[in-house]
Amino acid sequence: MKRKKWMMMVCLVMGFWLVFSLQVAFGVTLRFAHSTTGGAQRVALNKIIAAFEQMYPDVKVKEIVQDDDVYEDQGLITLVQSRTPPDVYAQWGGDLVRLYAESGFAADLTAALEGAWKDTFLDAAWPDAMYEGKIYLIPNSLDVTTVLWYNEAMFEEVGVTAPETWSEFMNVNAKLKENGITPVIVGNKELWPLGNWAGHIVGNAGGADLYDKVFTLKKDFTNPDFVRAFGLFEEMAEKGYFNEGMNGMDADPGMMGFFQGFAAMHPIGSWLVSEALTSAPEDFRYSAFNTPTVPWGKGEQPSIIGLSTGYQVHAKSPNFDVAVSFLRFFTSFESQILQAEAGTFSPIKGVMEMAEVDPHTDLLAQIFRDAVTIFAPPDTGYPVEIADTFYQGAAFVAGGVKGAEEALEWVDAQLEARRQR
Repeated sequence: MKRKKWMMMVCLVMGFWLVFSLQVAFGVTLRFAHSTTGGAQRVALNKIIAAFEQMYPDVKVKEIVQDDDVYEDQGLITLVQSRTPPDVYAQWGGDLVRLYAESGFAADLTAALEGAWKDTFLDAAWPDAMYEGKIYLIPNSLDVTTVLWYNEAMFEEVGVTAPETWSEFMNVNAKLKENGITPVIVGNKELWPLGNWAGHIVGNAGGADLYDKVFTLKKDFTNPDFVRAFGLFEEMAEKGYFNEGMNGMDADPGMMGFFQGFAAMHPIGSWLVSEALTSAPEDFRYSAFNTPTVPWGKGEQPSIIGLSTGYQVHAKSPNFDVAVSFLRFFTSFESQILQAEAGTFSPIKGVMEMAEVDPHTDLLAQIFRDAVTIFAPPDTGYPVEIADTFYQGAAFVAGGVKGAEEALEWVDAQLEARRQR
């Protein structure tokens, strides 16, 4: 039944393209920057680009592909400032949308989205895509940036189930440790994998209003709620629940270590599903649970930490109309079906209901729907300098270098000059 409905939607989509497709100039090269280097999403991306080039035979898509950590840290900002910047580039929603719009690197897409195209998106996709009431990002996915993925076989071996509260979570950790299993593996060399999770936990502890005031430097990081939240990591570190050398390991090896059974749990985002489809052993069984609730927390729970991700068009692109056509194609129902079946939570209405999605993607979609609060990841919702300093503080605690209060005092001290601006 799903496939019959899907074919009907494809026909509707093709009719949509007959109405909205644009004439493009001969010999156009569209420069497209992103960080999709592997996994099932890479396979889907290849198919979408090939289909677009077949529909527009006079357009060649030139990909500029970088590892995600390189792309996020320095790669993208270097590309957009170069003499030959990308026409279209992948971007995280939130504060980076503001930053690139203010800096003159992102085109205003509001007029291009007027009418039927905008109406195909879920309302939840737009808050992270806008700046001063205008749209600067075309959403391509809704990402939950941290859940706790777990190895089902290991949980069954020691007789535990997915916890709902933090005390239950600590009991699971203890049971795993007693049985010689490392409870949690994190590749935290770039700081954001643990940092995102820490952001979610302090959000649950202090609530959305405090979270925003702290990350906009209107209140100190060293407050009772954040100290108590960091104390949870301090206890985990003291009891040896993290993998050794976590702060010297890259994110990708951390994920591969989880796939290979080096630990029972791995806190990271929705993109693990795509990676698992191509990188995990065939017999690997895994599932996920949301960050366990903190009973004393002041935030509304359950919550998620997540955002929209998508694509921006460079403000100086000489191929603006072609870039818009490309993004229309990329967010078409047919293209989004491909991406959803490769592990993406699509922002396009009806796609998740129609696609034959991986059950893990279905689970993430349910976690998203159940959330009463959405926290922006610190490194996309707020200035990167603030986020990175917070992330370093979290790494100090999880690595056993500093205590909870000491680490947060360090964060405040590092940001004092910025606070005075």
